[in-house]
Amino acid sequence: MAVSFLRLLRPVVRAAAWIAPTLTGRIAFTAFCTPPRSKQGPNRAAAVKSVGARLDAATRLSVPFPCGSVAAHVFEPAQVFEPASGGADAPARSVILLHGWTGEAAFMSAFVTPLQRAGFRVVAFDLPAHGQSTGAQLNVPIGVASLAAVARAFAPVHAIVAHSFGGSIALAALAGTVPAQPRVEAQRLALLGSPASMAEVARWFGTTVGLGERGQSALEARIHDVAGVPVSDFEGKAQLARFGRPTLLLHCRDDREVPFAHAQTLSEAGPFVRLEPLQKLGHRRILQSRKVAAMVADFVAGRAEAPSAQTQPISSRRTTASIASTPSAEAFRQGR
Repeated sequence: MAVSFLRLLRPVVRAAAWIAPTLTGRIAFTAFCTPPRSKQGPNRAAAVKSVGARLDAATRLSVPFPCGSVAAHVFEPAQVFEPASGGADAPARSVILLHGWTGEAAFMSAFVTPLQRAGFRVVAFDLPAHGQSTGAQLNVPIGVASLAAVARAFAPVHAIVAHSFGGSIALAALAGTVPAQPRVEAQRLALLGSPASMAEVARWFGTTVGLGERGQSALEARIHDVAGVPVSDFEGKAQLARFGRPTLLLHCRDDREVPFAHAQTLSEAGPFVRLEPLQKLGHRRILQSRKVAAMVADFVAGRAEAPSAQTQPISSRRTTASIASTPSAEAFRQGR
């Protein structure tokens, strides 16, 4: 159900949350986890068709996981890459591409060729309830389950490159935050425009639809029931610290959907994190930039360990911008 429609029902939602908070929390959770399906086939927008054509060269596979199956697009490396240990028969190392809320694998396709040329197998897949994958709902536990299945199918995984909400899924998977899911192993992580706090996203959603204090508590209780841990456990900074391996953060200062302050928070996880501030690419255009794709490929291949000359120092004085206080925050949830 669209958030814009739920906003119109705020007085009803607030009253319902006061009278029957548990039921209202469950309904709100379902709405919170249900993305609008993008059009497939001939009715797709021309721009999306153009980007989607980049997947034509891939081998398409269906990867089962406990909640259904996901559509994976596999690109073999453009050259043979022999790791330090293992011979020519060693399996190619994989890089998994994770799109964001209401996105799909095609939106991450600009990263494929540079990573192939660096000697990696590239796997881009549609998250559950997105693209050609099954399901009607997506939340962090479901996303982690699907990522774990893809990681098993295409092991060894060298790196994960994730955008927006895909970054929240990657962090939870790499940190082992969801008790019922195995911890995903990778050597490197690149996050593009990813939020630092799922608790903050949940609070923004509750405020937007008018849950009130009782309804918000019920929503967070439902998240706890489904995930097996409280929503506070999905704090990106702590999860990134548990991962503890080389991480690249690419985030635009003009990102109006997920403010730059989120990247600043994540960058405080440890010295293994490198933050590269960008400009004039917003939240979505960052995925189509050749410069960004090259930066990611260099990082994944270990060719650019030192901060670039264009990296701007991050002020120790934190900004208070947040998803909850950003006028265009709905765009983050709706994928615009």
